[in-house]
Amino acid sequence: MTFPAERPTADIRTVGGVVVARLLDKRVLGVRAATLFEGVLGPIGESLGEGTLVLDFSPVTFFGSESFGRLTALAAALARRGGRLVVCHLTAGLKEAFRVTRLDTTFDVVEDLVDALGSDRPTDAT
Repeated sequence: MTFPAERPTADIRTVGGVVVARLLDKRVLGVRAATLFEGVLGPIGESLGEGTLVLDFSPVTFFGSESFGRLTALAAALARRGGRLVVCHLTAGLKEAFRVTRLDTTFDVVEDLVDALGSDRPTDAT
């Protein structure tokens, strides 16, 4: 019996030396969240060193409570190595959740990918 390959949880690319992970699920929770954080983002964070990891939340409309814990752990792991986590393209509801949980003070939350990459980065990355 052949099983279909599991669809990816994120599209990973490098833009101007910055690793950008565009999350692909509308709802980040459960097994898919575990796959995203433990199987994709965790290893990137471990190998990144002092670099920046940008998480593009464009399609995300729901972010499970367990995912907030995983996100915080990822940010802490990056910080220990001198790295940085930046989050962009949050919906109004997710921005509010980040504000209420004070995660917007744990790492950078910016409007879009251009802001995430900084003004010295190419603007055609959106």
